[in-house]
Amino acid sequence: MPENPIVVIGAGLQGLCAAHALAERGEQVVVLERREGPALETSYANAGMLTPSQPDPWNSPGVGKHLLRSLGRDDSAMLLRVRALPSLLGWGLRFLRNATPSRHQRATRDGFALACYSLRATVSLREALGLEYEVSQGTLKLFREREAFEASLGIARRLANAGLVFETLDADGLVAAEPLLAPVRDGFVGGLHFPDDECGDARLFCQALATQLENRGVRVQTGVEVKGLSFQGGRVRGVATPDGTLGAERVVVAAGCWSESLLRGAGLRLPVRPAKGYSLTVDTRSLPQRPALAVLDDNLHIAVVPLGTRLRIAGTAEFTGMDQRLRAARIQNLVDLFQRVYPELAARVDVREGTAWAGLRPLSADGLPFIGETRIRGLFVNTGHGQLGWTQAVGSGEMLADLLIGKPPGVEPTPYLASRAL
Repeated sequence: MPENPIVVIGAGLQGLCAAHALAERGEQVVVLERREGPALETSYANAGMLTPSQPDPWNSPGVGKHLLRSLGRDDSAMLLRVRALPSLLGWGLRFLRNATPSRHQRATRDGFALACYSLRATVSLREALGLEYEVSQGTLKLFREREAFEASLGIARRLANAGLVFETLDADGLVAAEPLLAPVRDGFVGGLHFPDDECGDARLFCQALATQLENRGVRVQTGVEVKGLSFQGGRVRGVATPDGTLGAERVVVAAGCWSESLLRGAGLRLPVRPAKGYSLTVDTRSLPQRPALAVLDDNLHIAVVPLGTRLRIAGTAEFTGMDQRLRAARIQNLVDLFQRVYPELAARVDVREGTAWAGLRPLSADGLPFIGETRIRGLFVNTGHGQLGWTQAVGSGEMLADLLIGKPPGVEPTPYLASRAL
């Protein structure tokens, strides 16, 4: 093992992207992952969408009333479980405090800036390393209600000044863009097409990137659970594992929702909580025609995403603590919604043979990730990206690496700095 390496905790999207960016800058890096391989938690089967077009945080004005109405309802897109309330009290107040129109608009703008920077960095990384992860282009957002359509169109127009490219479509235009929507054409008032968005399998990306890292000498050690961090003189000194303490003067915590407990042990209160998401991935090789574009249904809060010869149906945000159990009612809800978006396609697909999954998105209270050094010297974090974890991963890794070595990042880092809370 190299002497005094940077230790990155977590081999999901954020950890591996940070490790790669650090290695590119000549740093010696070791990645520690508690699971038996990379990308086996939140990065395993997320929606697969890289969407700078959707940077608005979930705590939009009025979200509090929506959450209260969702209590106990398994068909709700954003579901609050009663058992999770104690763990959400402090965080929840911050979440609601940031749900004002001005704060929400500012977070949307800042989320978009990082997302655009990250998508450009993702394309460059893919081309430089020849990464294969079932990439496709473009997102189609569908609207069944005129008010929601106008609200999203307003956000898109504001972001157009910052570089968002989009096309407004009527119902006929939606079918022209994605012919498989023809059976439900009359259910839509219109839609938005975002040609610059991408889709891709995050797990395949992580596995390919981990291989590249190991080929260049980065140690990706799996099956190693970090028990805690050690400190001396106001700075980090090492990482405690079951086999002893690994000395390190620079540590990056990029362990998703598990980052919060690690940092709590260091006396830091990270305002990040888990938002559970579900997906169902089905085989479409037998179909004569498959969707070409990722589709987001605004009213149903569901995404249907092409990933090679598969379709991934994803949605929901469930506040239920660290509970990762698959709930049959929530998976059935995805199936029901899939049938409403693509009724003829759903009739041809055997959803019983699909792969169901649930994972925990690390959601910050203000809608932006935490990137950079904490008040403990040498201790860095890279987490809290919520639904934009895949979208912002490569760019966040680049920003983290630049901040660590003292170089100005490629996008203004102030809105995302970990120091705003830690």
